[in-house]
Amino acid sequence: MRTSRLVLAVASLSCSWLMACGGDDAPNGGEPIHEAVGNQKEALYPDYDPSIHCLVSSAYVPCGDGLYMYAYSSSSWGYYIERNVCASHQGPIICPYD
Repeated sequence: MRTSRLVLAVASLSCSWLMACGGDDAPNGGEPIHEAVGNQKEALYPDYDPSIHCLVSSAYVPCGDGLYMYAYSSSSWGYYIERNVCASHQGPIICPYD
């Protein structure tokens, strides 16, 4: 009996919090989120810069401690990764400077 009252009180409190939040004013003017955001994949990846990145042949590279580091992907460049991505994971240097 006591447990059911506690559950009811928590449920009631949760509902009142949700109702207080409102939610009818869309922050993007009512436009669907996927249209407002656009192509996030390209925005999340840094542009390929030969001074800090190098091209690799696969989507990930293994580091010396067994951790796998995932590469960025670009339709123009293919897979690329930061040169020092394994520096704090027992190496190796993925692509030394020329």
